[in-house]
Amino acid sequence: VVTDLPDWLSLSADESSYEGGAHPNHGHDALLWDRKAGVKRDPDDLFTSEKALSAVIRKDFCAALDRERAKKRGAPVKRGSDEPFSDCIDPADSTVIVGSAGGKAFDRIGILIGPYEAGPYAEGGYEVTLPVTPAVLAVVRPEYRASFSAGR
Repeated sequence: VVTDLPDWLSLSADESSYEGGAHPNHGHDALLWDRKAGVKRDPDDLFTSEKALSAVIRKDFCAALDRERAKKRGAPVKRGSDEPFSDCIDPADSTVIVGSAGGKAFDRIGILIGPYEAGPYAEGGYEVTLPVTPAVLAVVRPEYRASFSAGR
């Protein structure tokens, strides 16, 4: 359970499969239950587009991802270098989850990143959490804006 709000239940899942070889494959999934409508929704569907969400969070996402990669690697990430996995990835290509630190509305966006997406398998996956900002609120579909608030 990522977040349990009166109108929403946000869930995430870690997936793993092994089909032989050096190691199993890992990934993530997300499910958002809209209690008012009684239907499941994809977290990406709350935004005007994946591209729009990516555009407004990309700078902060890349900075946060680089900090996490530096912790695992023991050295700063030099973007644009010829080192493998030195460039940022598009956050929309990973699993988006919505969460709430305040317990009243979605006030944070999480990006779950599987192995090989932002680093070698040995580094494992990454999770980047960002606050909902006014720029993020601007790309939330109008029918869902009441379910969001700016985070800290």
